[in-house]
Amino acid sequence: MEEDRKRYPWLVPLWNRYGDEIAAGKVGRSWLVEQAQLSHHKSRILVRWVKEHGSPLERIKKAATAPRPPAVDRIEVDDQSVEPLEVPIEDLIEQRIHAAERKLSKAQAHVKHLELKAEPVGLFIMGDPHVDNAGCSWGELYDHVQLVRKTSGVLAACVGDMQDHWIGRLGRLYANSDVTASEGWRLSEWLFGSMQWIALVGGNHDSWAHSPGMDPYKLLTKKFGVMAYAPDELRITLRWKARPDLEPVVWILRHDFAGRSWFHPTHGPNKEAMLDGRCHILTAGHIHQWGQLSTEQRHERITHAIRVRGYKRNDEFARSKGYSEQQFGAAALIVIDPEAEGPARITTFWDIEQGCDYLTHLRARKPPVGQ
Repeated sequence: MEEDRKRYPWLVPLWNRYGDEIAAGKVGRSWLVEQAQLSHHKSRILVRWVKEHGSPLERIKKAATAPRPPAVDRIEVDDQSVEPLEVPIEDLIEQRIHAAERKLSKAQAHVKHLELKAEPVGLFIMGDPHVDNAGCSWGELYDHVQLVRKTSGVLAACVGDMQDHWIGRLGRLYANSDVTASEGWRLSEWLFGSMQWIALVGGNHDSWAHSPGMDPYKLLTKKFGVMAYAPDELRITLRWKARPDLEPVVWILRHDFAGRSWFHPTHGPNKEAMLDGRCHILTAGHIHQWGQLSTEQRHERITHAIRVRGYKRNDEFARSKGYSEQQFGAAALIVIDPEAEGPARITTFWDIEQGCDYLTHLRARKPPVGQ
């Protein structure tokens, strides 16, 4: 056998491939020559090998039934160690039930039901501020904050990216920054403390500031009394006190919505409005473009898909990618008149001062219930 293996190195591979079929009579020399394209010499030797030594399957069966050598004497060992305690299975299942309940309850952080007086109210939607970036248009941002501060009935919200928070290979960009990390947090705190806030969602830059078990924006929003915060998405339902007859306003706030189209920057939020069927306002930022798409959906709900541009200017990344830089739309003021119907119920202003004037006019015409 060994002599044949050394003499014919091709023999064992062919035996493994065709041996079982040859032994079973399914394959003969003619088939090996015509179909497997073996030479007559190889086919003759292969068939002879199978007859003399059997097929691979027969060899396996023979090895399995061969008597085993006698067992050697085994050393007797007594295990005196103490078995570790395990949680009883009933307790383990109960723990998993409570863990699942806690996990599911965390989803409620993304859903808020807020009740406001049944009077006109403004939502000041800030685009990505990037307050610690040298390109942040602080003059424009400061003017907007002052307008909001002196206008009654305005609540502030932001679509995320409060700061740059460069990490990893992007950390090299701090070399071009004249704002220290601590100054960035001071600027953020000023912004939170300068207005009454209703909502904040985190952006991709904000997520870079997270560490295990620590979300600094969760702490800041709690410190400054922001009504709703989530690192990714908020679904807020605004209801009207003592007026159950007035339809609530459902608002989805995200840093971005899935979906892009070069025809319109609000493709993502408008697509979500079409699919959701319950929301009225959808706001986003992220791509540093602005736009609005207000329409009546097939489910007869008027929706407002809004994307705010943000305050960052002279963006090197945008220039490197060939993106055009827009000049307007850093923020928007959404005015809600809960008693109005149709398109007049929700109005969006891209001129913040004009929007504040309109809100002041509405509130003067419609004093709160009880006054």
